[in-house]
Amino acid sequence: MTFLDNGPLVLHENPFALPRTAVNPRDTAAFASPITRMLLSSDGLTTTLLESATGLRTHILGAEHERVPADAAPRGAAELLHVPLDDAILVRRSTTATDDGRALALNQVVARTDIPGAERCLTDAAAPLGLALHAAGTGFRRTVLHIGRRAWHPDPGRPPAVFKTYLLWHRDIPAVAISELFSPEFIPADLANPGAVR
Repeated sequence: MTFLDNGPLVLHENPFALPRTAVNPRDTAAFASPITRMLLSSDGLTTTLLESATGLRTHILGAEHERVPADAAPRGAAELLHVPLDDAILVRRSTTATDDGRALALNQVVARTDIPGAERCLTDAAAPLGLALHAAGTGFRRTVLHIGRRAWHPDPGRPPAVFKTYLLWHRDIPAVAISELFSPEFIPADLANPGAVR
C-alpha cells in the first residue's frame, strides 16, 4: 500500500472509494508520534484507544444515520461491503468528543443492513459504535485498509490530521466500513521523515 496524503477533507469527500489494500508497518512508521502509530496500526476499539491515549473520557455528538439505496450511498461503499446496488445500506456520521465538547474524531460509517444486531447499534445516537457492537456480542474482527493525512479543516492554515479507514467483518462477510479523522489537537499528524512522503 502507498501512504495516502490526501487533500482537504470536505463533508462530501468519500474515504470508501480509495484503492482496497491493507496497511503494513512501513505505513504507520511514517508518523513521528508513537501514539499516532499505535492508534493507526491497532485493530482494537478506537474509543478505548482514544481514551487511553488522551486520558480523557469521550462521548458521541451529533450522530445522524439514514438508510439509503446502496447506489445512493457514498461511492465505493456498496462494492466494499459486497451489497447489490438495489439493496439498502445504512450510513452514519458522528463526532467522538471530549466531555467538554472538543472533537477528537470525525466518523463516517457505512454498513450492511442484514447483519444481526448491527443496525440497532448504528442507530443508537449516543453509543460509540465499536463498544456497542462488542456489547451486543457480535465479535467483529477488523482489517485496517488505509491510513494517511487529510486537512482537519478546509482552512489551509490549519495543521493536517490523520485518518484511518477499516472494515469490520461478521464471519467472512464485510459488514461495516468506518473512516475516522483524528483531531491534530490530540493525535499528532507530524511525519517522522517529512521528505519521504508526499
